[in-house]
Amino acid sequence: MADSPARPLPDVQAMLCQLRENYLAELDGKLGDLESDLLALDRIERFADVFERAYRKVHSLKGSAGSHGLPIISKICHQLEEHLNLFSNTPAKPPREMSDRCLAHIDLMRKARDQAQAGGEHFNDIEDELSTLRTLLLGERYSVLIVETSKVNIKLCTQIMKRYPVQVTVMDNGYQALEHLLQQKYHLLITGLEVKMLNGLALVAAVRMSARGNQDMQAILLSSSKQPPFKRNVDPNYIVPRDSKFAENLGSAIDSCVAALREKVEGLAR
Repeated sequence: MADSPARPLPDVQAMLCQLRENYLAELDGKLGDLESDLLALDRIERFADVFERAYRKVHSLKGSAGSHGLPIISKICHQLEEHLNLFSNTPAKPPREMSDRCLAHIDLMRKARDQAQAGGEHFNDIEDELSTLRTLLLGERYSVLIVETSKVNIKLCTQIMKRYPVQVTVMDNGYQALEHLLQQKYHLLITGLEVKMLNGLALVAAVRMSARGNQDMQAILLSSSKQPPFKRNVDPNYIVPRDSKFAENLGSAIDSCVAALREKVEGLAR
């Protein structure tokens, strides 16, 4: 008796791609339903029921996005869950900005869906907007990394920073700082030119060229000599020479960077 011909193995990758496409096609309807629930949170008489339903939908979207290879949507949902948790026991009508900021997360998910449907694999702009939105949710607070070997300059930077709500991390090794910047989000980098392992100019350029979310952060370079102004996309926003006006110019550069950060956050809030 002749053996029956073997059945061809299914193309697993093609099946997964089709499932992902189906998920993205159905996502708009799910986001529309979630958006309706979030808008209904303003009705205090139904707050508890609507809140629970909306939270379940966000949690479900987070899990299904991860299953379909869309971690950016899972990340947006996770941050939205954190924001919703702030109001889980709200006894009175929640503030208007609650629903506004929830809807901002919906907009980011739609943007991620559009990029994914267009074949995009990197979502750096969305990561950046998500980080900015997180700053808005938690209140004005900025993460600053100082990379410098001079204790005098570190002290001066931290003193100037006291006028702003910031969280400061200090390092003296450019290579270690680069590893840190590739893993954690920062709003402002202040680096000396002459630091260990990797000089400050190379550090800024490496971060600018990376695809890890800190490409557009504000950056200040401290130099012992006057540097020519840079205009490349990979260069720092400001260069502050260590001269007789060092403290004054450093303060002005930091003020300008914080003003740019505030403008960005306020623009996202509008």
